[in-house]
Amino acid sequence: MRMRLILLLFGFVAIQAQAQALNALGQYNFFGFQLRAIAPMSQMQSGTQQFSDSILTSTIRPASGYIFGATVRYGLTNLIALETGLHYSQRYFQLHTTRTDIDLSVDQSLRFVQFEIPIQALIYIQLNKKLYANAALGTNLLYKPSSVAVYSNPSDKHEFRQIGLVDINEKLAFDLMASEGFEWRDKKQGIFYLGASANVNLQPAFIYMSKYQYVNFKQLAAGEVNASHFSIDFKYFIPYVRSGNLIYDKGPIE
Repeated sequence: MRMRLILLLFGFVAIQAQAQALNALGQYNFFGFQLRAIAPMSQMQSGTQQFSDSILTSTIRPASGYIFGATVRYGLTNLIALETGLHYSQRYFQLHTTRTDIDLSVDQSLRFVQFEIPIQALIYIQLNKKLYANAALGTNLLYKPSSVAVYSNPSDKHEFRQIGLVDINEKLAFDLMASEGFEWRDKKQGIFYLGASANVNLQPAFIYMSKYQYVNFKQLAAGEVNASHFSIDFKYFIPYVRSGNLIYDKGPIE
């Protein structure tokens, strides 16, 4: 059901973008798709994070992930645009939890999902007839649909639960986002973009709770997780061709 909703929203965005390809400012709008490969960031306390309570120690390490979705570019001038869209994000975290007094450990993986609406101001510089350099700065509106959890029960006696808790009042959040890259434009084939981005969390991604229980003995280690990250970005914008018009206006050096 959730995936159907995503596809319907992507379709709606595409229809709107194509219906208004030439906007009120006399600039072209473009609809496309984006895929981002996520790499963990070690800066700003977003690398490996450790939480302890008495004999329980738990480490959470951000791993890989990906983001994909629909992107719309609204032209403001020949060299300035606004980009937004709707993206699906999936992150992975590696967990290592130890009961230190008996040297008992478990390794687990936690998957965390959220939806993103990026809003970025984009400036591009024309390098030749088809090649442009881009720089963008903006924010991400994040929606975190639910908490996540994994469970392990070694020897059928020791219970380990790892929880990524999203408070009901903190499902919405914001990130800062900066991007740069290059794009190649062709009026018949579309726009191909390759670049990199940095996302910086303004609020914790979630509260990590590591719970351990053996019979009536319980321990809990918890703390806030920063999930800031880098990414390698690929975008493709569909060509818009109207009879007698180019896909975009000629640049200042043409």
